[in-house]
Amino acid sequence: MLELRPILSALWRHKISALLIAVQLGLTLAIVGNATVVIQERIERIARPTGVAVTDIVTAQFMPIAKNYDRLEAFRLDLDMIRQLPGVAAATVSRAPLTGGGSGTGLYTAPNQEIGATGGAQFWGDEHLIDALGMKLVAGRAFTPNDITEASFSSGWRPNMAIVTQQLADKLFANGEALGQSIYFSGEDNPIEIVGIVERNLGPWPNSHNAGSTVFFPAVMDTQWFDYVVRAEPGQREAVAKLLEEKLAERDPQRVVAVNLLEDKLDRYYAGDNTMIQVLSGVVSMLTFIVALGIVGLTVFWITQRQKQIGVRRALGASRSAISRYFLLENLMIATTGIVLGTAAAQIFNRFLASEFEQPALPLSTTAICALILFGISLAAALVPALRAANISPAMATRSV
Repeated sequence: MLELRPILSALWRHKISALLIAVQLGLTLAIVGNATVVIQERIERIARPTGVAVTDIVTAQFMPIAKNYDRLEAFRLDLDMIRQLPGVAAATVSRAPLTGGGSGTGLYTAPNQEIGATGGAQFWGDEHLIDALGMKLVAGRAFTPNDITEASFSSGWRPNMAIVTQQLADKLFANGEALGQSIYFSGEDNPIEIVGIVERNLGPWPNSHNAGSTVFFPAVMDTQWFDYVVRAEPGQREAVAKLLEEKLAERDPQRVVAVNLLEDKLDRYYAGDNTMIQVLSGVVSMLTFIVALGIVGLTVFWITQRQKQIGVRRALGASRSAISRYFLLENLMIATTGIVLGTAAAQIFNRFLASEFEQPALPLSTTAICALILFGISLAAALVPALRAANISPAMATRSV
């Protein structure tokens, strides 16, 4: 406690430099805390279960060269061939999920409504849809061949049944009794019975606020934007992808075929999130290094200026540990001031970001962890200069006057 007065006196004499380090530490905490929340949120988002067998799925699209191309006939012939290929577990024609492209709809629990829709993504597919995507059916049944209709968007066809994800079922029917209930499109009175519920499917836009609210309708749609979704047996994905491209081109050479792995498409979708994680991680590392460097520089500067005082204290019997403790305590006071300022700044900054950019809230626990880490880095940065100060001999300090 006797060291506090000289420490406070020394800090007051160097108040500008001490304040700058404290402010730098505080700003670093504010930035690091909020960056950490963003990084955690992005990592958790990428790591979420998709409800789809991503690592086993291959997708294929084709663009016909000839005009008046019969897509529905091509779908039938292609799927018959694909399902016979070695290594193929299941195949369907549907828009592939998790790729950033698709369509959405608004659903209601009563007819002729136009306000208060429950939003969700929509897919069409045949009786192999659930199996091809590798989804888990938790209630009801899958589509059967008799349920499937061949249609186009311009035909005015409307489904009379659907399969929904558990998340969408819970949103539509909070009482948990979605199976067998009817849902409706906006302003329509055509009932669509929920015949099955799957555990999960994030839909086409995993970063959307409606991700996971997905509905599936029993139809093969005549449109150029649909994929063949092919689930390979475990370990056969690459072989199936190569064979799929060859056989599709061989069956009908009058078209352009593109084959992709669903995992690659998902990686491209999350490319922005991964880039943000890398950039923010780099910023956090750089700021932490700069703060540590500033603390080391300031402590070394102060030690150089105080060699005479250190020598006098050593001559009067001060131990090396007492000298080291003096500078560590001095740094502790600066760090504590910076941490207090940074904690307040982090919360204020987070509230602004949350209101303007929908950033996740910054928990106090995360702020506390970041503060402890920066606190430890601050003390570690001051440790080596403090040990150096303890090794200054009284004779060297005297000769330096």
